[in-house]
Amino acid sequence: MPRWTTRWLVWARDNLFRRARPGAIAASVGFELAGVTRWESPVPWTADASVLDVQLRLPLAARRKTDFALRLPSATFPADALRAEAADRFRVSFRFPVPPDTVRADLLWNGRVLAMIPVHILTVSTFLASLSLTNPTVAARFGAATVAVASFVPDRCDGLLVATVLRCSALLAPLAELGLRAVFRDALTGCDYVVQVPLSAAQLARSEVVVAAVCPEMPRHVGAWWVTWVAGECTLATQRVHAIPADRFDAGVRVLETRFALLDAGGAVRTTKFPPVLTDVTRVGPCFVLVGSEPGAAALCRFELVGLVNGAPDSALRRDVDAVVTDGPSGFVPVLFDVSELPRVSSFELRLNGRVLGTVSLRPVPAARLTGEGGFVPPTGFAWSAAADDELADRLKRLQ
Repeated sequence: MPRWTTRWLVWARDNLFRRARPGAIAASVGFELAGVTRWESPVPWTADASVLDVQLRLPLAARRKTDFALRLPSATFPADALRAEAADRFRVSFRFPVPPDTVRADLLWNGRVLAMIPVHILTVSTFLASLSLTNPTVAARFGAATVAVASFVPDRCDGLLVATVLRCSALLAPLAELGLRAVFRDALTGCDYVVQVPLSAAQLARSEVVVAAVCPEMPRHVGAWWVTWVAGECTLATQRVHAIPADRFDAGVRVLETRFALLDAGGAVRTTKFPPVLTDVTRVGPCFVLVGSEPGAAALCRFELVGLVNGAPDSALRRDVDAVVTDGPSGFVPVLFDVSELPRVSSFELRLNGRVLGTVSLRPVPAARLTGEGGFVPPTGFAWSAAADDELADRLKRLQ
């Protein structure tokens, strides 16, 4: 063959045939689920179908949808649509069943391979392995209060609930098929209480959500409870919480500090360590800082607040009040009295099961009368309290 003929064929191949061949620019892999198309990868095995969009630069002679196909190891699928975008740029779309595992798809034009596109599949085992729980918490509800606990007193407990942060490296959409549940197990009776935890559409479209469940059975006896989070047949986390006797918890309740709660004419509430001037406020009450010694435990305790007049309890100033006590300090104001009731009151006592936990004295600390021998005459009718300790420490500090 003449040399000039060979040069012409090379030129034709490079300038005519290749120019007539499409060129792939970009590809996007996604899936359809419940009628919604999501451009996310990997494709979950629960999806209704896989979808693929390829952006191409197409010459005039290569703009027929029937020229394109997608070849997978299992089958070859024709193009679903061919849409023009701008100038010579087009987008060809494919819709095909979800492969059982990650595959390589070949984009074909007239039987020729234009591009090789990986289609990543999220399998059941991969999805479950990527699920994790952060800060799983068991909480006990006492009336309007809900407290995170490691142990609790079942008396007057209104229920158990659990909450956690659920995370996944992919979308949580497969949980709509697998299911998520919390299993409460009473170790004493061996009974399991299964609570299904369905996720909303907004939660399924995310990779991190907060989920919670409430035990359908009220704990009423002492013993251990187990809480297990399960996705499909995979156990994600297990926790144990103890129901303890009330007398064991009550024995460790103590008062860390005493104060006064004041309500002024403007409706503002404040606390003070020293006895207030009754002319400056409208209502006054004792404030106790309570804490329990049982680690991680909580209970609803019934306290008795007793007002003392001339050192003796006054039935008109007696109140039964409830408070939730935990192993962390918490302020407790049993009741606020009108100032007209207080001039005759010397102090308040807080009692639990007959045991005095703390005393708040409304009388100012009297001045000590020194004797000639260098001692002092103790004041009569004054109940020493934590407030008196604070006042003594404050005065000693000012002497330095």
